[in-house]
Amino acid sequence: MCLTAEALFLFLSVLPPEIVKITEARITVAAETRDAVWLAKGDEWCTSAPEIDAAIRHGRGEVL
Repeated sequence: MCLTAEALFLFLSVLPPEIVKITEARITVAAETRDAVWLAKGDEWCTSAPEIDAAIRHGRGEVL
């Protein structure tokens, strides 16, 4: 899943700041089950968190 920088930062603005770690090319959001890592890709920020969660729910992935 990818979002524009504006959309991602709007989403991040509603989260508690202590669960968000930001570097130049990576944003990590700490969640109860596992961290969601967003990576800069051109003009967008992308995460594979939804695909990882779906794979785990369907028994095709490993819980980290």
